[in-house]
Amino acid sequence: MPEVEFTIDTQTGELRMHIHGIAGPACDDVARLVKELTGEPGHEEATAEYRLRPSIHARTSTRIQSRGT
Repeated sequence: MPEVEFTIDTQTGELRMHIHGIAGPACDDVARLVKELTGEPGHEEATAEYRLRPSIHARTSTRIQSRGT
């Protein structure tokens, strides 16, 4: 299940956000929404989970149609 984790450093007031459970560019949509709510980050970094790309498996099938004479 996707999850957004926020951590606030009580010493500096720095807000950190980590998005879990969303791999690849789909994470950008969630991050964009959070940025609209909290403002632009001072630092941003992509995690290993972000770099994962969903795999798509192509399925093909062959149909043979007979022609009536």
